[in-house]
Amino acid sequence: MGWLNYVCIDESGDLGKFGSKYFTVAAVLVDEPKKLARIIKRLRQIKLKKTIKQMPEIKANKSNQRIREYVLERIKRTDCRIFAIVVEKNKIKDYLFDVKNKLYNYLCGILLNELNLDKGKVIITIDKKHTNTLVREDFNGYIKRKLKRKCKELDIEIFHKPSFASNELQVVDFVAWSINRKFNAGDDHYFRIIEEKIENKENMILWK
Repeated sequence: MGWLNYVCIDESGDLGKFGSKYFTVAAVLVDEPKKLARIIKRLRQIKLKKTIKQMPEIKANKSNQRIREYVLERIKRTDCRIFAIVVEKNKIKDYLFDVKNKLYNYLCGILLNELNLDKGKVIITIDKKHTNTLVREDFNGYIKRKLKRKCKELDIEIFHKPSFASNELQVVDFVAWSINRKFNAGDDHYFRIIEEKIENKENMILWK
């Protein structure tokens, strides 16, 4: 089997003109997605009360400090790489809020360029935000063109999954939330746990 890159992408904040001050897209790159999935599986086994265990999805913004710290500490000890893009929304031109899908594609393209993928197969899993097939196909086409511009040999597959059906995406939700919380709420407690894993930390803020 050739070189495999598994990339899981999730975001925190919103791309509305109002709402959160910052928007964050995060990617976790790993050679085997079960390394991420087992974090949530283990969390359900040993940390959660029975009522919470039955919840279909574990999300950072609905979790308590103990759960957040557990997930982030496990991410810190996992063989993975974290990349992120943070945007202060008042620096986004007004007309772009009317084409949120295109804006989102553009930000994900910038994020994926940070990974410097240059060989093998890339399997991208992203939260299934849209039921509209055309919107998903537009995203897929844009991302594939963007990545192949740097390396024509890349073999790219993109899967849109509902986050409740993907333990890996639930892990990335904690990453994106922790980074966005640092900027939106001025609380860097959770960010500091995974800070050393963020490989583009010095240039993750767009349009400074």
